[in-house]
Amino acid sequence: MRISLLASALFFVAGSCSSLTAQGCLKYGPTVSLTGKLNSRTFPGPPNYQSIRRGDRKETALLLTLSQNICTTGNDPQGLDVAETGVHEVQLAITNSAHWKLVRRLLGKRIIVTGTLFHAHTGHHRTEVLIDVASVRGAG
Repeated sequence: MRISLLASALFFVAGSCSSLTAQGCLKYGPTVSLTGKLNSRTFPGPPNYQSIRRGDRKETALLLTLSQNICTTGNDPQGLDVAETGVHEVQLAITNSAHWKLVRRLLGKRIIVTGTLFHAHTGHHRTEVLIDVASVRGAG
């Protein structure tokens, strides 16, 4: 009896922790704000996405190394937005030219990025989770 009571208590605690974790995960689509250090990294691009030395074109990605790891919940019936855990870096997807000028000045610094998350789906996407940037500002 004592063992089954202990097992039930442990099961309840484990179940509570996993639901708390799921509740803390970010969704794809709604606006979120992420804080971290902005950096850039060069990757091999087309045609093979394997080696710059063997002829692949250089591609530079802007990456946000997060202050705290995040997780995402998958909510896409087509399977494009996949649940991820332990995400410590996201790639910035920038379409506004004003944001480009700002991120160049903030490279190497702590920033806050606001936008919508989406999951990688091309060879140009260098992290599993990316953020479509709506705004960028220094974090001080």
